Amino acid sequence: MNQCPNVRIDVKIRSKYAKPCSICRWLFALAALVAVILIAGCQQPVEPPALPALSDEEMLTRAVSIIERIVEDARLCHRETVFKINAAVDNGRVTLTGEATEKQLKESICSAISGIHGAKTVDQVTMLPDPELGEKVWAVVKEPVINLGDAPGQAEGKNTVTQARMGDVMHVLAQNDGWYLVQMEDNYLGWVDPGSVALYDPASLDDFWCGQVALIAAKMTEAMDKPNGRMLFNKWLVQGSVLPLASIGEKWAELSLPGGGSAFARTGSIKVIPDRDSVFAEQKAAADVIATAQQYAGLPYLWGGCTSYGFDCSGFTQFCMKMNGYHIRRDADMQYEQGTPVKSVDDLKPGDLVFFETYRPGPSHVGIYIGDYRYIHAGSSAGVAVNSFSPSHTDYSASLAGKFLEGRRIIK
Repeated sequence: MNQCPNVRIDVKIRSKYAKPCSICRWLFALAALVAVILIAGCQQPVEPPALPALSDEEMLTRAVSIIERIVEDARLCHRETVFKINAAVDNGRVTLTGEATEKQLKESICSAISGIHGAKTVDQVTMLPDPELGEKVWAVVKEPVINLGDAPGQAEGKNTVTQARMGDVMHVLAQNDGWYLVQMEDNYLGWVDPGSVALYDPASLDDFWCGQVALIAAKMTEAMDKPNGRMLFNKWLVQGSVLPLASIGEKWAELSLPGGGSAFARTGSIKVIPDRDSVFAEQKAAADVIATAQQYAGLPYLWGGCTSYGFDCSGFTQFCMKMNGYHIRRDADMQYEQGTPVKSVDDLKPGDLVFFETYRPGPSHVGIYIGDYRYIHAGSSAGVAVNSFSPSHTDYSASLAGKFLEGRRIIK
């Protein structure tokens, strides 16, 4: 109910008698007119004329524009986020379909579209993980190294988007053609063969990781069926792998395997850590990052690689940083968005990331600055190698020096 202020009109009559004079009668009439105007102003406002209804085509155009604007503002990366929303309009009803991992963003779109004149929004977007997967939406890698692909059934060669080590935990989002779409702990997405992972519900995953864990600290180590026994896998366990520690002796440590069973690794190849959350929590010095990198000098380049079997450029920098407590994103252009910019080579400090514009516009190659104008990187031709920005050095790379963009300081 609208409210308006009380209106008082006081009229003083200048007369010896109660009968008003003509001037007074005129004042009474004026006061009455003012009162009518004020009272009328306190009534309910007149509704504006209804806007003409939008056609389905006009409504669809507006809905698509809203989706594109909100998604663009959110700066989503398709390598880290699933957000595929389609709009269809029928008789003023805007039906949204697709799949997404960002619930708040999806709800923002629904709310904005509902603001279109005359629109009725029907939300049929599937939020991932897909409910059809049930409770077991956590996967733990059960092979020494696996590839993640860019599509179901495609995870080799140029279809490899990244790799994972035994013990890595992934969030299962969807299933297609028997393969799982998973999101790694660095948020990177890819498709994995279901035979390469063991599925867990939240409670059983917590049970699996309860207690001490073993970090593979050696570049590689064998996984045996018993001490001095036979190898369980066709590949060795690689540095950075983490597994629950079942028991430990003077020479051999027993490690629990994802999905069941155990393996034995040499005690000298592991580092015992109280719990999984503490493994990569300590942020070490730049010298430690550089030492981790230098041990792989000469290792051949591997597209999508991020293990001791081979690295690509950003897989190499991400690995070296993670082993020393710094968590950066997977690809060079993503890493370029992190840290503090360092504009000049002269201002670089050991441990800074250095970025280059090579085969495409923008940051497409990355390495780690080690000091004295030198950097170490995983190059497509020489593999892990050291090069220099200085023409006076024998390891000077004129082509890369000319393509230097900027540095990024991750280690403060």
